[in-house]
Amino acid sequence: MAGVTSPITMAGTLVQTHAEQLAGIAICQMTQPGAAVLYGGIPGRANLWNLGYQGGSVECGMMNAAIHQLANHVKVPNYNSSGLTDAKIPDAQAGWEKAMTTMLAAMGGSNFVHHAAGMLNCMITIAHEQFVIDDEIIGLSCKVLAGIPTDTEYLALDVIDAAARGSDFIKSAHTMKYMKTEYFKGNGVTDTKNLDKWVNAGSLDTWKRARDIAKKILARSTADYMPAEADSAIRKKYDIRL
Repeated sequence: MAGVTSPITMAGTLVQTHAEQLAGIAICQMTQPGAAVLYGGIPGRANLWNLGYQGGSVECGMMNAAIHQLANHVKVPNYNSSGLTDAKIPDAQAGWEKAMTTMLAAMGGSNFVHHAAGMLNCMITIAHEQFVIDDEIIGLSCKVLAGIPTDTEYLALDVIDAAARGSDFIKSAHTMKYMKTEYFKGNGVTDTKNLDKWVNAGSLDTWKRARDIAKKILARSTADYMPAEADSAIRKKYDIRL
């Protein structure tokens, strides 16, 4: 944690984190050669006003993106965090801090991202509404990683040519084919209605929309996603108390 358990500078914290990770990996391999490992660097920064952890800072996002580069350099998959925030409620601050750190982790190439949803107040608090909002942020980040396809079908030169000759884009077969798949759909928490419809729907802000979605999810009947025979086999093999 920069400024408390590592140097105040990001570069210094990354150097120390890398050295500690290499030491841990070496000990693991000495104990069991060839064991599968994750590079578990999660560099953070301290709030120097109170010496608490400031997980929502953009510097945490930057350092966690850099960590993947260090892990990739030694050819080991990495584990780190994103989606943390110092905000106490699902407000605008939570939105920008989570979006920044999640996007940085995604674009940085992180392999296993932890704490990415639901967390508030530097992991002290969780909220059902925040899980819904974070799901949207993660989905947007994954859409960015998917990139922009540029094959012949997607370049749509024939569609452009047809429009130039008097056709149009709105009714084209190409638009019908891709209108539901080309753009991020989301889980419904993002509002795209015009102002009048938004007002008539109750003028709900993001938090309230997320709360409504969370309530509907929680009201659903629960389902077992593991076959009974698999569950039984696991319980016979391991001493599971739940």
